[in-house]
Amino acid sequence: MNALHVLGIVALIGLAAFAAIWLLARRTEYTMVQYLLDRLAFILLRFVWKTKTPCGLPLSRTDGAVIVANHRSSVDPFFIHRAAKRRVRWMVAREYCENKWFGWFLYETGAIPTRRGGIDNASVREAVRLLQSGCWVGVLLEGRINQTDEVLLPVRPGAALLARKAGVPILPVYIEGAPFNGTVTSPFFMRATVDIYLGELIYPEAFDSDQAMILAAAKEIARLAGHPEFEPKLAGKQWKTGNSEVDTPTNSDTNSSHPEN
Repeated sequence: MNALHVLGIVALIGLAAFAAIWLLARRTEYTMVQYLLDRLAFILLRFVWKTKTPCGLPLSRTDGAVIVANHRSSVDPFFIHRAAKRRVRWMVAREYCENKWFGWFLYETGAIPTRRGGIDNASVREAVRLLQSGCWVGVLLEGRINQTDEVLLPVRPGAALLARKAGVPILPVYIEGAPFNGTVTSPFFMRATVDIYLGELIYPEAFDSDQAMILAAAKEIARLAGHPEFEPKLAGKQWKTGNSEVDTPTNSDTNSSHPEN
């Protein structure tokens, strides 16, 4: 068999693989690139991070919902993705979406760019539109990786704002055992055993303010973590990432309770 025959066989195998991936991707809500990323994430979640998830989320797959979780690792959204078994659109700081190194990845995952500090009406409108169309939107309510001994860092009411404006529930989720060693890329070189715990749904109509709603969601996450006595706090309006705290691409700062329409 000469080199030309070998190249022909390799080309046919490549074409067959491409066709198989394309057909599989068509059966999902993903593009082909997104499907490939999803399969790579599955390998990490199943064999490297040994993620244990519930059988399913207590949400309708045709109705929108805001998913909030604690934030101990730069790859926390991966675990929510595994539990959801569908695409979750994350609120992400705009500068990360424009970063040349991983902006493409955030684009492919459908991240919603949002401006830090103040009001970002465009990102709020986009998130609300997605929620009302039946999508699930994820928010890491601490906004930065928690490397302290506290159950949760102070939280901001952005997720409650989205839930109220879209008329959808909030699902609190607790992630236990997420790998992290000080850098955004460190989890990819670490083994872990991760467990996902689901809380009770929180509905906007049960609360008089976004602040009360997000505190209730944070309280539920603390309960899932085994700390029912924990009293969460709200972050101040002038919140900024401190020099000693790790800032990651999963941060978002939708921190105003009353953006303009």
